[in-house]
Amino acid sequence: MRLWYLVFVTSPAFILTMPGGHAVWPVLLAVVGLFYARAPHSINGFVTDHGVRRSWGWLLGGFLLFVSTSIFLGLWHGNGWGYYEIFIPFLLFPAIAWLICAGRWEPAWWFIAVGTGALLACAYACYQIFGLDITRAMGALNHPIPFGNTAIVLAAVSLLAAVLYPFSAKVRIYARFFLAICGLAGVFASLLSGSKGGWPSLLIIAVILGYLATARWQKGVRHLAALSAVLFITVVALLAPSHVVKDRLVTGINGAVHWLQTGNVIDDSVSIRFEIWKLSLHIISEKPWLGHGTEGSLQRWEEKLDGGLYHPKLVAYAASDTKIRPGENEILSALLGGGVLGVIALLGAYAGIWLSFWRWRNHTDQTIKTCSTIGLLLVPLYLEFGLSVAVMHTNAFRTVFVTFAVVMLSFITVRHYRLLAQIPQGS
Repeated sequence: MRLWYLVFVTSPAFILTMPGGHAVWPVLLAVVGLFYARAPHSINGFVTDHGVRRSWGWLLGGFLLFVSTSIFLGLWHGNGWGYYEIFIPFLLFPAIAWLICAGRWEPAWWFIAVGTGALLACAYACYQIFGLDITRAMGALNHPIPFGNTAIVLAAVSLLAAVLYPFSAKVRIYARFFLAICGLAGVFASLLSGSKGGWPSLLIIAVILGYLATARWQKGVRHLAALSAVLFITVVALLAPSHVVKDRLVTGINGAVHWLQTGNVIDDSVSIRFEIWKLSLHIISEKPWLGHGTEGSLQRWEEKLDGGLYHPKLVAYAASDTKIRPGENEILSALLGGGVLGVIALLGAYAGIWLSFWRWRNHTDQTIKTCSTIGLLLVPLYLEFGLSVAVMHTNAFRTVFVTFAVVMLSFITVRHYRLLAQIPQGS
């Protein structure tokens, strides 16, 4: 058990800096967790409490709705075997809960590891930008978008833990200072990635942190703190290299305005996405209820482009090596592949995660409140990421999303059971 605990509390540090680090460790821990399903202190004995049982019901129910509906749609459309890879985290990763509950693990060191992951991601990004002169940092993920957005998630977890988690008195100041530095490092790593589609989430995090850090202060001071946090993020963005932050923001805004006014594609990020969304909506309108399936939507995508009805730059992009796919948006991708039924299944997974943490948001125990706040924040973060990318079709996104949700609810389960049964401190 000590070996697996060591793996558990160190692996988050390498999510963005080790090839496959985002997927290898949760798969390994989930497989090990299967062997602890009937351990004396497995989760089976922890969910006797109504509240805990209901939370797991929401989480697993959302996963089940998404997986079962999506598999039905995949079989209906005759999707290839690669399509079903999406469901591995939803089916396997909940087994991590058995391992966490069997070991009765607390989140303190895991938060430190997540913060270390954000810090290492920043170091890697700085090396790529300033050392290797790469245009956009991408860490070990080989793509700047999942790297930049996942760095935001690591930053959010680090900063929330720094503000909320009740570390022991001996290390409280040092742990919170370290996590605060790590959180800012994660923010800077995201900025160096140039993945502006996820940057609105930084403002969401800044506002939440501003209010949480001043929870006992007067309302006017709390508003000022939230505003100050947003201004701080803005200053950090201005200090980043202009070609990965300011220039990309200006180019994106100009591209959006120009496309809305003229319909022309003038940049490789925003206006090209608007054109992709336009084409995607036309394809969706043909089969709105059950969609086209994976192969079907790709086929219609190619047929539409061959028809010459869309901007030549989109046609050129589709013919190039650029990884551009139908949708480029979470909801549109779900509509393309599975129609309205696919969207209902997708939103069911998000709703299940949200509802599983909702009941714990105002809990008097600070550990439970910290984990529930992080669990709740995962939902708007990944929904915001999904405005410009298909989250569930991106390996790094879905593995981290599902893993963090399961881990947070497992920590709540262990802590709640310990409060009720006065279980001695575990490892």
